[in-house]
Amino acid sequence: MNTDAELITAVFIVLACALAILVLGRRVKMPIIIGYFLTGIIVGPYGLGLIGESEVSLLAELGVILLMFTIGLEISLKNLLSMKKVVLIGGGLQLCLTTAAVWAIMVMMGFSSNTAIFIGFLVAHSSTAVIMNLYQQSGEIDTHQGKMALGLLIFQDLNVVPMILMVPILAGSSSESLGWDLLNFGFGMILLGLILVAAIIFVPRILTKIVSMRNQELFVITIVVICFGIAWLMSLNGVSLALGAFLAGVAISESEYSYEIIGQVMPIRDILTSFFFVSIGMMLNLSDLTSHLLVIVAIAAALLFGKTIINFVSLKAIGVASTVAFLSAVGLSQIGEFSFILGVSGLQSGILTEEVYQIFLAISIVTMAATPYLVKAAPVIADKYIKTHEFPQSAETATGIPSANGVPSDTDTAASVPTEKGDAVPAGESSAADTRGIPAKKDGRHVVVVGYGICGQYVVKALKNTGLKYVIIELNPGTVTEEKKKGEEIIYGDASRDIILNHVKISKAGSIVVTIPNTEATKAIITTVRRLNPTIYIIARARFVSDIAELYRLGADKVIVDERETALEIFKCIILKGKTITPELQNEIDACVKQIRRELYDRYLEKSMAESSDMNNTTDGNNFLLRPMMHMIHTADRNMPKSKNSIKKIIVGKNSYICGKRLSEVSIRGKYGVSVVAVRRAEDADAELTPDDDTVLYEGDTAIIVGEIGQIDEIRKLFDEVGE
Repeated sequence: MNTDAELITAVFIVLACALAILVLGRRVKMPIIIGYFLTGIIVGPYGLGLIGESEVSLLAELGVILLMFTIGLEISLKNLLSMKKVVLIGGGLQLCLTTAAVWAIMVMMGFSSNTAIFIGFLVAHSSTAVIMNLYQQSGEIDTHQGKMALGLLIFQDLNVVPMILMVPILAGSSSESLGWDLLNFGFGMILLGLILVAAIIFVPRILTKIVSMRNQELFVITIVVICFGIAWLMSLNGVSLALGAFLAGVAISESEYSYEIIGQVMPIRDILTSFFFVSIGMMLNLSDLTSHLLVIVAIAAALLFGKTIINFVSLKAIGVASTVAFLSAVGLSQIGEFSFILGVSGLQSGILTEEVYQIFLAISIVTMAATPYLVKAAPVIADKYIKTHEFPQSAETATGIPSANGVPSDTDTAASVPTEKGDAVPAGESSAADTRGIPAKKDGRHVVVVGYGICGQYVVKALKNTGLKYVIIELNPGTVTEEKKKGEEIIYGDASRDIILNHVKISKAGSIVVTIPNTEATKAIITTVRRLNPTIYIIARARFVSDIAELYRLGADKVIVDERETALEIFKCIILKGKTITPELQNEIDACVKQIRRELYDRYLEKSMAESSDMNNTTDGNNFLLRPMMHMIHTADRNMPKSKNSIKKIIVGKNSYICGKRLSEVSIRGKYGVSVVAVRRAEDADAELTPDDDTVLYEGDTAIIVGEIGQIDEIRKLFDEVGE
C-alpha cells in the first residue's frame, strides 16, 4: 500500500472511530477532547494497532499550528494592559505558585531541579478547550467565574512562548552550554519581538489591500500564507512552528478582520486539531496505565485538589469574591492541551523520560475527564460551604467586563466585580477578554444591522434617533474603515458565520435587520441567526415577492420586499401625476394601496383571489391599475418554492386558549416553531402584516401561520372554540 493510500486510510479510521465515540460520549456529556483521546487509545499502537502515530503526525502538527494561530487571534495586545489585575497579577501568581509547589514536591521525590521546574510548567497550564466549551454549554461564559477563568488562561497561553524557549536551557548539562542557551534565549526574544512588531505594522495593511479586492479565495490563501510564513520565519530562530503561528495570530489580532479570519480558519482547524489530540491518545501506553492505575488516579486527585487551592488563593489575592474565586478555581484545576505541546518538547530534549511522560499523559487525561463533573458539582459546594455577599452572576450586570466572545456589556454604568468585603475590582482592570466589540444595553437587548448601504444607513439613523444600541456587520472593507473613523460601531465580517454573530453577542440581541440585497446570503444569515438565537426578531430585505415564503420558512419575522414597494411607489406616481393632492384623493390612494398589499399577501399566502369579494367589486379604474400587480402576483405564485412547510389560515375560536392573549404570552415560535405572519381582524377587511409580540388575537380573527404542516396542526388546539 502506497503512502497516499495509507494516509487516506488513517484519516478514515480516525474520523470514523472518533465519530462513533463522540456520538456515544454525548450521552454522558463527555468533552469532545476526551473522545479524541479515547479514539487515539483505541486505534493506536497500544490499542487495536489499526494505525501508527507517524501516519497522522503531519495532520497533528498542522492542527497544532492552526490551534495556536486562532488562540493568538483572540488575544488583543492593546487590551492586555486593561486586564492587568486578573491577567498579570492573578495569572502570574497562579503560574508561579503552581510551578513552585510542584518543583518542591518533585525535588523531595528525588527528581532533578530542571526536570521538577519543567513538570511545574506542565502542571500550571489549564485547558482552554475543555473549560471554555463547558462554560459555553452551561451559559456561564459571561459570568464572573467565566471571566476570571479566561483571564488566567490568557496569561497561561502567553507564557507558552518563553516556556518553550526555555526548554534548551533546562535540558543543558554544562555551564558553557547554559550560558550559550541563555544568550540564545535573549536573542530569540528580541528577534521575536522585532518580527512581531513588523507583523503588527504591515500585516493589517496587507490584509486591507487583499480584502479590497473582494475575492474570498484570495483572502483565504493570504491568511494561510501569513500564518505559515510568520511561523516559518520564527522557526529559523529555533522557535517551533506552532509557537510561531501563535505569534502570527497575535499580530493579526490587531486587524479589524481578525474575527472573519477565525471564521474562515475554524472549520479546518477543528478537523486538524482533532488529529493532534488523537495522536496524544495514541502515545498512551495502556500497559503502563494499568500497572500504575492507583498511583495515577491518586496523583490526579491530589493535583485537582492542589490546583484548586492555588487557583483560589491567586484570585482571592486580587480581591475576587470567594464564590467566584472557588468556581473559577475548580474550572481551571485540570492540565491543559498546551502542556502536551510542552511535554513533547521535553521528551524530545531529554528533560522527561518515556516513563514519566506516559504517567503525565495518563494523569492529564484523567484530570480532563473529571473536569465536567467537578464544574457541575462546584456550585453546590459553594452554596453549602462558602459564605459571600450576594452579587449578580450575569455579565450584563457586571458591565464593562467584556464577555468571552469579545463584546463588552454596557459601558455607561459603573463596572465592577464584587469582592467579599463589598469593594470592587475596577472594570478596566478585571477584564478577562478582548474588549474589541460593541456595547449592549443593560439588559443586553441590542440591534444587529447587517449591511451598511443606503438601506442600512437609514436603519442606523432611525436607531440613533430612538437611542437603541446597535452594531453593524459589513463586508466592504472601505466602508468599515471609514465608518470606524467616524466612531460607528461596525465590524468587518460575514454575518452568516457563527464566529461573527457570536462576536456581536447575537444570543443577547433583541433583533437583527438584514439589509443586504443578496437573497441567498440573506437565507444563510437567517438560518444561522435563528439557530443561535431562537427568540430573536428578524427583519429581512427581499428583492422579489417570490422570496417571501422561503424567508419566512427559514425564520424571518418580517420581510420587506423591494419589488412590492417599488410597484406601489410606481402606482402612486401614476395616480398622482398632474393632480392636486386633496384629502379625499389621499384617502382613496391609501385605501387602494392597502388593498394591493392585502391581495398580494392573500395570493401569496395560499389564498384564492376569488375569496376577495372586495377585489371583484372594484371599479374599472382600479382594476386597470391593479393588472400589473396581479401579473406579478401570479408570477410569484408560480415560482413559490415547494417544501414540507406550508402557510395556513386559522380562525380564532370563541373562548379559545389564544383568544384575548398577546402573541408574546403564547410564544408560538418559541414553543411550536411556527410564525404568525399576518392577522386579519374579524371586523375589518384589512390585514395586519407581520404583527409584533404585543398583537392581541380576538374571536373571529384570522391568523396566517407559516411553519411545518405537523407543527401547524399541533397549534390548532390553541385556536379551537371552547364551550362556556
